[in-house]
Amino acid sequence: MNTGKMQQKLGKLTQFFNSNVYIQAIKNGMLAYVPFIIIASVFLIIGSFPIPAVANWLASLFHLTTAQFAAKLGIVNDASLVIGGLIVLLAISKNLADQMKLDNMPVMLATMVAFFILTPYKADKAGNNFLKVANIGAQSIFLAIVVSIFAAVIYRVIAKKGITIKLPASVPPAVSKPFESIIPSLVVITVFWIIRLILDQFSGQSALDLINAILGTPLKAIGGSLIGVLIAKTFAQFLWFFGIHGDSIVNGIMTPVLQVLQDQNKTATLAHHAVPNIINQSFWDQYLQIGVVGAILAIAIVAHSQRYKALKKVALVPYLFNIGEPTLFGIPLMLDFTYFIPLVFSNAASIIISYSAFALHLVPIPTGLVQVPWTTPIIISGFLVTGSWTGAVLQLVDLIVVTLIWIPFVKIADKRIMAQEQETSKEVDK
Repeated sequence: MNTGKMQQKLGKLTQFFNSNVYIQAIKNGMLAYVPFIIIASVFLIIGSFPIPAVANWLASLFHLTTAQFAAKLGIVNDASLVIGGLIVLLAISKNLADQMKLDNMPVMLATMVAFFILTPYKADKAGNNFLKVANIGAQSIFLAIVVSIFAAVIYRVIAKKGITIKLPASVPPAVSKPFESIIPSLVVITVFWIIRLILDQFSGQSALDLINAILGTPLKAIGGSLIGVLIAKTFAQFLWFFGIHGDSIVNGIMTPVLQVLQDQNKTATLAHHAVPNIINQSFWDQYLQIGVVGAILAIAIVAHSQRYKALKKVALVPYLFNIGEPTLFGIPLMLDFTYFIPLVFSNAASIIISYSAFALHLVPIPTGLVQVPWTTPIIISGFLVTGSWTGAVLQLVDLIVVTLIWIPFVKIADKRIMAQEQETSKEVDK
């Protein structure tokens, strides 16, 4: 294998992903959504605590039933995760406007209007129109991505051509800027209004249903399948072997899909229905990532070389919080063919074990109520996302298996390093 050429080709791929304004905007927009997910998760876990005795005690502190207590804390969820699509829309449009060097406020507002133009309203028996909140929730993330990109592109074309209302230079910017945004915003809104009319006339489907059918359904089928996540994670680890941050590339594509699946689980849990999706954001963050952590544990167990003894002192604590860079760069794992197999494929073991445990109902599927940061230590995260102690046990099983996978390869590399250290020591003694 010509690693130099391979590294060069993969480097170009990385450069494409890292320089593409649309991919970066989607990734940054989804990241902006994460704090609200975590905040809402805190309220949901307190309101629906997985240990009944604790849940009853918390509710009794406020002289409420557990159902009343859960409803009170669910208000935060209704004001954040339930409008997830709208949050993502605004975050992506702001990122795009900033990267396109446009005034972000009018771009965000025009994009929001365009989004609501395509969002269907309902009518009650009295003829009053109302917006179904679910239509701007996580199920609308794919529509939010499409609208934010096209609205920003249209706005940029008009603005860059100078088709704006020009006011005299003496007019303060606070006054002139809103007028400059009128024509670009008008064009954006008109284009999406025409799209809405066309859909109403010829499709019979809303833009939300159409986008979810064209993009959402196949992406969820691929990204929500065992084969899909195996391929995605293995590819990310393959990129890591060549020193390329594979997770930053793969996560940008997978996160919107996984987040929709996560929200579906949350909705089902709150409605006391069966949780539908084994694959979701919590599965990805808390089970799929258990792989390289086995490297540092294997080093701690079997390594005797001075280099590895020093490394485990540095890398062990970060790995408690799932931070793997000290090991990846400290061993180093990149371009060391001794470690190619465990680096690229050890995560596959944790994926298959975890998926099987969930599919066989040995462990409850992640509820979607709680989404903890990926830096949350295992055992704690496993319990929180599943609401069961078996979720923590499953993480321990994954960890033991991947560590056993790493041990023989660590032994081979450790012997090689010890021989090098002994040779160096002999030369120093001379």
